[in-house]
Amino acid sequence: MVRRNLQTVSDEKVLAATGEGREHWFGLLDTAGAPGWKHGAMASFLQDQGVSGWWSQSITVAYEQERGLRQPGQRPDGTFEANVSKTLRATRARLWPLLADDDAREAWLGVAVSVAGQTDGRALRLTGPDDSTVTLRLDWLDNDAAAPGTPPRVRVSVRHRHLANHDDVDAAKARWQAALGRLAEVVAT
Repeated sequence: MVRRNLQTVSDEKVLAATGEGREHWFGLLDTAGAPGWKHGAMASFLQDQGVSGWWSQSITVAYEQERGLRQPGQRPDGTFEANVSKTLRATRARLWPLLADDDAREAWLGVAVSVAGQTDGRALRLTGPDDSTVTLRLDWLDNDAAAPGTPPRVRVSVRHRHLANHDDVDAAKARWQAALGRLAEVVAT
């Protein structure tokens, strides 16, 4: 389960980074009428108060969660996303056809999906039947540091966006973990 911002970033860290604790920033946002604003306007307001970009985002997320404007894990547009990855012993040249070819992809994925776009050899963008979007990405890992004769490693990352709720996130993660397990089996043969 996704944890609240207050559980992952201590008030001591906020104080050390910004010179003030969360309650100070929350009070400023309340006084300024921020509950009726969009996420970007809140973060910009905090930046105008001298808070750096990263910390303005963190404080804004905490504020939205604590004021009931956003659930933990929820994106500013109201949707959720699931992220899963698996590192495989293979080359990108071996893996890319398994992602890009419709038949090969359907074999390990277990379902046909529409391809919305791609960056050859690197990323594939899919559209789900529920209008969610998925990006499959291949990242070459630091294979120069591996022992001689060790097969190269590539990380396959999945970013499944525009999910409706936490239950959809949990289900998507389970489906993608199983699918990446099947992909690993295909690669191993």
